[in-house]
Amino acid sequence: MGLIEELKLLGADTEDALARFMNNSSLYERMLMKLPKVVEDAPVMPYVESGDLEAALSNAHTLKGVVGNLSLTPLYNNYTEMVDLFRDNKPEKAKELLEKTVEIQREFMDCIKKHM
Repeated sequence: MGLIEELKLLGADTEDALARFMNNSSLYERMLMKLPKVVEDAPVMPYVESGDLEAALSNAHTLKGVVGNLSLTPLYNNYTEMVDLFRDNKPEKAKELLEKTVEIQREFMDCIKKHM
């Protein structure tokens, strides 16, 4: 099974993503291969744990945009809610959601890395 099919099984809206990438699956896959580095460069949990909620919000917002462009819907939905929680000054609820999101994100990263 290919990367795009596996992502679809994880809940990604691959049809939407492919439309955004002009049905160029090769380009879409190349952009997906960049995601692990983006995730590594924009951690959220360390900032939540250290109390730097501004940095946590900034990184969550960055990840929301990136996963949204790639149509990784479960991650996009969670990061969207997380950004709202940070903005509403509800860091405890944001952290709870982040803990769930990290597990979902790990599944996506494992899938992508398997195809690198």
